[in-house]
Amino acid sequence: MLLFQFPEQLELWRLGQTNESGVDGKILNVSQEPELLLQLKRKGSECIRCSAISRCGSWISYATSSRMFLHRLRYDNNNISISRVSKMPQLPTASLQLLFSPDSEHLYVGSEGGCVYVLKLSESTCTHLQTLEPPAGSSYPVHLLSASLDGSLLAVAAVNSQIDIYNMKTHMYECSVPQYSSPPTAMSIHPSTKNLVIAHSDQQVLEFSISQKQYTDWSRKVLKNGLHSDWLERDTPITGIAFNPSKPEHILLHDNYMFCVLDKSLPLPDENTPLTNQRLLQQLSERSRRSHAHAFKITRKFQPLLFMDLLDDGELVLVERPLTDILIQLPPPMKQKKFAT
Repeated sequence: MLLFQFPEQLELWRLGQTNESGVDGKILNVSQEPELLLQLKRKGSECIRCSAISRCGSWISYATSSRMFLHRLRYDNNNISISRVSKMPQLPTASLQLLFSPDSEHLYVGSEGGCVYVLKLSESTCTHLQTLEPPAGSSYPVHLLSASLDGSLLAVAAVNSQIDIYNMKTHMYECSVPQYSSPPTAMSIHPSTKNLVIAHSDQQVLEFSISQKQYTDWSRKVLKNGLHSDWLERDTPITGIAFNPSKPEHILLHDNYMFCVLDKSLPLPDENTPLTNQRLLQQLSERSRRSHAHAFKITRKFQPLLFMDLLDDGELVLVERPLTDILIQLPPPMKQKKFAT
């Protein structure tokens, strides 16, 4: 299921399915169309600023500039019932980021004041369990949240580029990432290595070892040699990071106009090597292909890209919003008469 956020409502969709299988690049016929399961309209007149759905699909939360809402979902065959948790804890500052724990038992609330509030979820109640305060006493708003797959770690990024990591078994501060000059635009914790991969607004991609509390050897190589200029000169930031559990060396990245598989087992391309060389590789023999291959595999087939993630069964989901859909919703162009032209 996918949760879509709009300014005035949330939509919960079930993905389409296919019974076919084919070779790479083949478009498969859909046997079951995507289905709109639920439409949840905002309460009040304020726009929805953030939202989240739990991994089990039983909880949905969203927040406006002044309030936070939590809903419980129950499934009975093809029917869905929804009920709002009426008694919510009063938090000192407004919510900017929402994230459910992987076991769906907690809700992490990133606030405007820099703290993360840990809420405990039960059948129909929600209580304030813990407050994670920045170790340096920072009050910069929370910008990003990322939890490890086993729920033991939580990474919190603020708008001043500070990234702190907490042990969620003890609710204690673990360590901080060295503060980088550019703010992070996306981050994610690897499911097996538990390394934190961070994309920054200057297009730098770094990997931080939480267990060793330092950048990994791969990151040190990136910082020393730099990434390809064509990569650094892109004008849209990375907005999503995911991982392929079957290939731990692969980092999946996307911005609005490209999807990239970054293979850490392959060398980084130098300035004399094209960044996008897939067509060239297809024309080479297997032996030559190995010698010319580098870490970046990029496609611009899908755009604008809004979302990317890997499902539990290994399927990759990409959500694009065609430009034509955006253009038809724009107001008509304003005609302005120009004199002496």
